[in-house]
Amino acid sequence: MKKNIIISIIIVLVVVGAGVLLFKYGNNPKSSQSMNSIAYAGSDNDVISQEGIHWHPKLVVYINGEIQEIPANVGIGTQYSSNRFYDPMMQMTNIHTHDNSGQLHWEVMSGPVRKGDIRLKNFFEIWGKTFNSSQIFDSVSNDKLKVKMFVNGQVNEDYENYIVKDKDKIEMRYE
Repeated sequence: MKKNIIISIIIVLVVVGAGVLLFKYGNNPKSSQSMNSIAYAGSDNDVISQEGIHWHPKLVVYINGEIQEIPANVGIGTQYSSNRFYDPMMQMTNIHTHDNSGQLHWEVMSGPVRKGDIRLKNFFEIWGKTFNSSQIFDSVSNDKLKVKMFVNGQVNEDYENYIVKDKDKIEMRYE
């Protein structure tokens, strides 16, 4: 009888402990965003914001002179739940689109936000598209055609490693 009581007490303690952990870390957007930030090794010098960000850069992609649509709802929905940028409270990734205008919504709801959180390649990872200094989507640089990137009208050669800022105008060209 004493043994059953002890086992029952242990089970109750384990269940209560698990419930506390789930409540504290499982449904807390602050902790899920912090876990995303932890994925990036870096020093405190890499911190962009302690409080989170809500930014709206604009992205335009041209391939052979034709504008490429950036679809609505990239990053929105539970189909992205396995992505490292997914926030279960918002049911979307912290980088997403609402329409096909090219307006990106970079919403990291809590900090710290590090440089690794705001690299341009993160959006392309979520979107499932390739972008780097030698390739945009399926278009690969060759002797005649090259990938070029402009930020706020200026040539930028950081490509996928570019650290996005609020209201940036990012233009990519394959020509």
